Amino acid sequence: MPIILTTQAYCKMILHAAKYPHCAVNGLLVAEKVKEKKRDSHSTPILCVDCVPLFHGTLALAPMLEVALTLIDTWCKENKYVIAGYYQANERAKDLRPNQVAEKVAARISENFNEAAIVMVDSSRLTMSCFEPIVLIYDHHENKWKSRDVNYDCFEDWQEAQKITSALLEGRSYENLIDFDNHLDDLRNDWTNPVINKSVLDLC
Repeated sequence: MPIILTTQAYCKMILHAAKYPHCAVNGLLVAEKVKEKKRDSHSTPILCVDCVPLFHGTLALAPMLEVALTLIDTWCKENKYVIAGYYQANERAKDLRPNQVAEKVAARISENFNEAAIVMVDSSRLTMSCFEPIVLIYDHHENKWKSRDVNYDCFEDWQEAQKITSALLEGRSYENLIDFDNHLDDLRNDWTNPVINKSVLDLC
């Protein structure tokens, strides 16, 4: 079942890539938890309402990833969310294939949410105006991750997402973005990014 990105989820992914343009970055996508009886898995898209930026630079540090997943899973349960996907921007420009790290984390997410997706951010197309979506979405089919065309239907409201992402980039909001690496450096840094969330809300 396809995922749909809210403005907040898309903005934070792009801001994470913009903050560390010469590094690989990654994070998790979260969706609101829906009772199984309510969800017809063949017709209802999964709305990713937020994302949690994880790391920049070295993405394969297993102990730190375990700590992050445990904390984020607890936060999701408290807020009636579920980890529904994984995003990554690779260090090399135009390298848009999920690597081993992406596939391993996504496989882990799939253990609890079998419709998990991988979103790859194309940092080489990152501009202030963000006129076009710069992500690729991979779904798991027949034991392989396969990309699908990303169009405006992959967003809850593309025009809003484009306008707000552009405004936040212009305002250098990425400087305020906190990922899990920043949190581990100083535990006062809040990886839920309330400042960015408020900025998105104010611009809606």
